[in-house]
Amino acid sequence: MTSASENRVTLRVIPSPLWLALSLALLALLACLLVGDPLRREMNAWSRLTTLLPMILLAGLMVLDSIHRVEMQSDGIRVMSIAGILLGKIFPLLRLRGRRAFRLTWSSVDAVELRIPQFQSPFRRHVPRGWLQAGSSGRVVRIPLGHPQLPRALALLRHFVHPYFLHLPSQDWEGKIPPRPALERMLRSIVFNPAVPAEFLAETARACLLWGSQNRAEHLMDQALASQGPDERLLEEYFQLMKSMGKHDKAREALEKLLVLRSSPMDLLEMAEMRHLEGDQKGATEFLLQAAEYPPSSDLAHFLLGCLYVQREGLEQTALEQWKKGLDRAQHPQLLGKLGETYRYHRALLTTPGFFEREHRRIRFWIWARRLGLMGSVAVIAGLAWWWITPGSASPFPGKSGLLLILGGILMTVAAYLRRAGRD
Repeated sequence: MTSASENRVTLRVIPSPLWLALSLALLALLACLLVGDPLRREMNAWSRLTTLLPMILLAGLMVLDSIHRVEMQSDGIRVMSIAGILLGKIFPLLRLRGRRAFRLTWSSVDAVELRIPQFQSPFRRHVPRGWLQAGSSGRVVRIPLGHPQLPRALALLRHFVHPYFLHLPSQDWEGKIPPRPALERMLRSIVFNPAVPAEFLAETARACLLWGSQNRAEHLMDQALASQGPDERLLEEYFQLMKSMGKHDKAREALEKLLVLRSSPMDLLEMAEMRHLEGDQKGATEFLLQAAEYPPSSDLAHFLLGCLYVQREGLEQTALEQWKKGLDRAQHPQLLGKLGETYRYHRALLTTPGFFEREHRRIRFWIWARRLGLMGSVAVIAGLAWWWITPGSASPFPGKSGLLLILGGILMTVAAYLRRAGRD
């Protein structure tokens, strides 16, 4: 029986680098204003500290709010900002940390993806720049690749999340990214010995992709496929790699060859996804109907059929019927939870008056909250910088810089209200 410590992984991650950068910039600017007096009022250090203390505390809370504590447990993911923890210890009865925390059950996780940017700094010699992203719309958790608990987090996610909703590299790279010198030796081996096995070429291509070299990874996979005849394992690796790089034409060609070699329901689902991305809704429906005939994956096929039908005007009732079939046949607990939530949501959409309008308004509030929050932060920092560089801009009070500060504060207040309405 597993202990509670094994079912919990505590991580400290930064979910919003832009928000953290703006907060640190505001804190640094306030520190400069505390050291020097731009208005030259001959105020001593304690008077300046008393004047700027509210803004310094607010900027410090903004910094702490950008750093989150993430706990992965057997029932889901719990996220709370450091600011929420601090406010909860100081004011335990005011419930000020209610909006600074959220919980994601495993059934509400929409997707888990590995994000590796194309630009990689040459100073990162062992671990590439990237992160593991899990969550749903508006509730995202980021785990950096260099975190020591990444292998345990991957094991938990693979155990609880349905494989269809999981997009990760192969198991060979879980938690042990190859260093750059090892990748260079692998590439030299290919150059000096062109007759290397196709498996070695595919492994080197995966390593190149993890380090951000997409062109080299594509060239190596083409070379591996040309050096060996049609092989199921190699074609599957080729398809997954091209799909992750966004090469949909090459991925579709490899998937068509896989459908000729074997009859797998997951291949049919992948082909349906390809047709859906190309805009061929009829072809996607045909492949999903073929996949629904296979008993092991009929639940997932019916779920995707319902998602496809709900996008077509006037077919919401047909989508409900497909989700009901998936609920009756679902075996995996993650997919069962996802089907149940989707079925309840769209049933409420059909039966509750004004449900769609409220959901659309909530999403719109959430988007505008992020925009206004960013504009307000920029306005506050710009106003303080203007006041510091040109003290005369604050006279007569409040002056142009003061008006910019007031405008930024109003925008941030409106953003906080809209964010609350968007979450509800």
